[in-house]
Amino acid sequence: MSKAIELLTCRLHGQNLGIPVRHVREVITPTRCTPIPLAHTVIAGLINLRGHVITQLNMRSALGLPAREAEKSFRIVIIETDSGEDFGLTVDEVGEVMQPDTSIQDEMPHSLPACWRAVGSGVLKLDKHLLVVLDVEHFIAHTLEMSDEQAQAQAEAAA
Repeated sequence: MSKAIELLTCRLHGQNLGIPVRHVREVITPTRCTPIPLAHTVIAGLINLRGHVITQLNMRSALGLPAREAEKSFRIVIIETDSGEDFGLTVDEVGEVMQPDTSIQDEMPHSLPACWRAVGSGVLKLDKHLLVVLDVEHFIAHTLEMSDEQAQAQAEAAA
């Protein structure tokens, strides 16, 4: 008997994405985001969520995808990492919570663009589409590493 997982379904640049519910705290509509000077584009800025300051990450930028059109709506998925730190992930749309059987989860196919293979833990073959299961911890580490590399390069250039 295979175990089930719960996933919050989202869409980002036309790709279906599943975020493990165990990491999801809540989904919010866009709120005022304060930019961080000299931050990498993967860091959208800081948001204040009921007195709690959260780093908002631009998933499109982190995955090397085109920027979202300014007038297009989006949502912010507030996630909590295993270390207890909260982040806001920008997604184009949020769907439903699903509980697929893990027996239908496959490894990341090589035909999937590299940006998705780098942050997915696998894919689910659903009726009409493929859903990439986000490896939250790996995505956060990958995104923060990109930001750190830019900061280091800027510091070296200033020296």
